[in-house]
Amino acid sequence: MFITANGSASFLHPSNVTRQQQHWTVATRALEAPWYLLVYDVTCHRRRRVSQTSLVAWDETLVDMLARIPAADVTGIGRLDRRHGAGPCWSLRWVDALWQPAPNEARAVGPLLLKLGDDPQVRDALLRPVGDMQGRRLLYMSSHDSSSGTSTPLLLEPYTLEP
Repeated sequence: MFITANGSASFLHPSNVTRQQQHWTVATRALEAPWYLLVYDVTCHRRRRVSQTSLVAWDETLVDMLARIPAADVTGIGRLDRRHGAGPCWSLRWVDALWQPAPNEARAVGPLLLKLGDDPQVRDALLRPVGDMQGRRLLYMSSHDSSSGTSTPLLLEPYTLEP
């Protein structure tokens, strides 16, 4: 469920805007599935570059948005998970790399594979580890500047994992 709130309108990435589009400036999330924060730069009406963040509900939607937004505009992807137990009920982990699975593994692992933070293991959307497979397509990879704590996306061409 989304609840709208008063506020100024954001600048959506031009690849995701329709003429009659209405959008919310605040959303309340009530589902148990993970969501993604897709952070990207857009040019506003004054030709100034501004950073925007989309809250993405579905793995397939994230893959679709990454296919439409130029890689140079994507500045980060975060995964927002529900956390149970004491303390904060949400956790945010930054995605280091995201792949579209190979055609012969997509049914078993879902629409995307990811590598989170310092975890060396590639995982599916349910965070189950997956082995290496030829034919995966790299959709996003960040490069980290450990001195500043920032990440910068790398420009990507279709990528196939070699044996």
